[in-house]
Amino acid sequence: MTDNTIQGKRSPEYLVEMSEYLNALANPVRLQILSSLESRSMELKEIATITRTSYENIRKHMDKLLLAGLVRKDAGMSSETMTGIHPVWKYSLAPGGMEQIITNLSMFSKVPLTITHADLADQLSSIRKEISSQFGVTSPCLYLTSGPDEGKIFSLSGEKISLGRIDPSDASYSQKQKNIVMLSPDYKSVSRISRPHARVYHKASWEIEDSGSTSGTFINTEPIPPNTRREISDGDIIILGTGNMSARFLFIAE
Repeated sequence: MTDNTIQGKRSPEYLVEMSEYLNALANPVRLQILSSLESRSMELKEIATITRTSYENIRKHMDKLLLAGLVRKDAGMSSETMTGIHPVWKYSLAPGGMEQIITNLSMFSKVPLTITHADLADQLSSIRKEISSQFGVTSPCLYLTSGPDEGKIFSLSGEKISLGRIDPSDASYSQKQKNIVMLSPDYKSVSRISRPHARVYHKASWEIEDSGSTSGTFINTEPIPPNTRREISDGDIIILGTGNMSARFLFIAE
């Protein structure tokens, strides 16, 4: 049996990162915030009212959740008041944020954890429409759901595609190169493209292989052993690395 426990396979640096990540969750107010944001986005004053916490304290809690990559903030408009409608920051759950919680916590257990999405069909339909609008056709692709490049679509073609992070000091890799999914340097948990984090293969079926990365590759939170291929299917979540510096993709087969 493969040992997936955190004690058996993680570096001291990873343990430090995990302790900071778990610290962001180790507070009842922050857990209440995450629960409240499951249904819709909210501004800080509304969150403070629901949690019965002062505005200043709720802002500090939100900063921790933002740093952990569990929530996001977007410009929006307030509800109508006596003084009118005003621009505000709206907070919501980061796409894939809950999946990342499951991924990180699964490191402590030998029991494989899975994710289910009741509305996955609707999500896939919406994303396929966006792909069709951007590329003109619906083609196999990876849809990035986390980090600074969130929402970016990588079309997949060819029998082998390398996945990794750009090394700013290496000018040999061009953004125009084919069969390479290149992430920005901000995804620090992902190995550099000069030594790819993972590779996707396509012949009769689609497969992904972890290329001996230091921070791991996961399919729906299940780790892939280094240098081992695993089949991937339409709607699978592929995660490169761990923590808030990782990259999470939704795989669209067609």
